[in-house]
Amino acid sequence: MDILLESATLNFILLIGAYLFFSYYTIYNLYTDIKFRRTSNIQHIVFLILGLCYFDYVHPNSLIVLFVMLIALIFGIIIEKMRTSSPGDTKMFVVMSVWITSFTNDNLIHQTLVFCVTTYLLQLGIGWISWIRKEGFLNALKQQREQLILVLTPGAPLGKEVIFENWPGAVNMCLGAILTLLAGGVFT
Repeated sequence: MDILLESATLNFILLIGAYLFFSYYTIYNLYTDIKFRRTSNIQHIVFLILGLCYFDYVHPNSLIVLFVMLIALIFGIIIEKMRTSSPGDTKMFVVMSVWITSFTNDNLIHQTLVFCVTTYLLQLGIGWISWIRKEGFLNALKQQREQLILVLTPGAPLGKEVIFENWPGAVNMCLGAILTLLAGGVFT
């Protein structure tokens, strides 16, 4: 009985520590992305390694984390190619996906997809609002169609239209993480 209690206490302490590390990472990157429009590559690497270690502790010998990272990378590159985010946002997307899936016990790919789609929809929604205010509804719709064709055409040149000039991607990822964790990651 004492061993079971000690194990549960250790797991709870590690979970609290993981939430604190993840919160620090998220808040620090949110702050630096808003204030300086930059995030630290070294911090992305360190927190990716920490996230992978915690993921391995929670889900021992599970290679599904590679699929989690691949899904997040693909979504990040799509958002980046659509000119709504930067490479730093893609790195943060991958790191946050690893951490978010570490906080759930099942449906890891589902959790990743919920995070990616939620963040993508937030990015797209804010992008649309920005674009409509800038170009008008019909012009924005026409440009979005052209941009989508460019994204889906292999080897096509990227569009020149930059949707966000000063919108930090960390804001969308932070909101996406909160919504994903509240929707299923914390309470399952």
